[in-house]
Amino acid sequence: MNARQPRILVLSDMPVEARQIVSLLADDFPQVSCSTDENHFAADFDAQHPEVLLLAFRRIEHAERHALVLYRHSRRARSERHHSIVLCDKDNLRQAFELCRKECFDDYVLYWPLVYDSSRLHMSILLATRMLALGRERAAASEMLAHARVLGSLGEMLDAGLGAGKEHIDALGDSLQAARAAGDALATGLECASEFATEFATEFELGLDGVPSGLAPAAADSLAPSTSAAPPAQVEPAPPPPPQPPSAGAAAVSVPPAALLARLRAHVGEASERAIPLTEWVDGLRREVSPQLDAARKLRGLAAQRPACVLVVDDDRFQCKLLERLLADFDCRLQFAHSGAEAFAALARERPELILMDVQLPDADGVAITRQLKANPALAGIPVIMITGHSERNILQASLAAGAVDFVVKPFERERMHAKLAKFLHGRGPG
Repeated sequence: MNARQPRILVLSDMPVEARQIVSLLADDFPQVSCSTDENHFAADFDAQHPEVLLLAFRRIEHAERHALVLYRHSRRARSERHHSIVLCDKDNLRQAFELCRKECFDDYVLYWPLVYDSSRLHMSILLATRMLALGRERAAASEMLAHARVLGSLGEMLDAGLGAGKEHIDALGDSLQAARAAGDALATGLECASEFATEFATEFELGLDGVPSGLAPAAADSLAPSTSAAPPAQVEPAPPPPPQPPSAGAAAVSVPPAALLARLRAHVGEASERAIPLTEWVDGLRREVSPQLDAARKLRGLAAQRPACVLVVDDDRFQCKLLERLLADFDCRLQFAHSGAEAFAALARERPELILMDVQLPDADGVAITRQLKANPALAGIPVIMITGHSERNILQASLAAGAVDFVVKPFERERMHAKLAKFLHGRGPG
């Protein structure tokens, strides 16, 4: 036997038979306990959190009823991985088989009225232990593949972000280069303007009588004083205006253009020098993360080779068949559960990448089940899309408050359903 011993809990309404079962298993399985008070079944399960649950009831209908009550009231039964085995008599073999096929139980053992095969129950527990170990490995692999898909998407986003950052830095460099060229052109223009002003002042320097030498004689005569005219009246000179404080604009204008140009060129040069290390840093970062990005892309490629698992929880089998047809060409693998108990049994076997959850189920409320899933750390990361035949605001608000990421209203539409799944399956789509 394996070194790791499973925890076993026997639920029964027959105390004597329950103690006999515990005694029968004690030699090979030391961690066996029993619960014989139906009022304490859920509390005992939560306290023991068994990996193997034995249901020992004289009537198999009682075993089914108590299992449903347990899944409804226990905090752990729905979320913790375990294997259920129902004990039956020869008259109920077919019924036990049908219940196992419907996934109400995982296995059945012929036990009453006589123990025909005393080792059969031991073997069933051993197989259950192996299946649980395999289920844990499959769940870990499914979770790893789900993370690989997210990591692949993150790698693509990082690669695209670095590329966009490099483009922005290159554009900044081009802008700085254009600013530097504009500054050089402005400097050349200022030099030409200075030369022109010098030539203009030399050519039009003032004459001896205060008239510029370039003016026409008529204009010079008009500026000279007339001897025949009456002397002008004496006018009192106007007082000089009070001195005004220099304004900020005047101070700014007083700065020579050459000084302003020198400052501008200094700032442009400083910005250019700072942009060079930024460019080198981005290039170096891309080189450093290149192996990690390649690994992320390879992981996503490996994850894409395995179709994503989608769990559909809906008691309407016609709608399940319709979903199966609508998603026949989508890159996913559908699993179906028609009740809350079947949903948690399916989750115990395999961790899906997405859950389509009906609001109304025969044994539970889909919103309540979603709330329980989100309260379990092992299942909280699975996105849940609610399925409803109504679009009432209170139902949608309750679904989103419970942790659902989206909802879809019946009747289903192919394009809308494909878009919903592609959104939460990281780029998967029709095959």
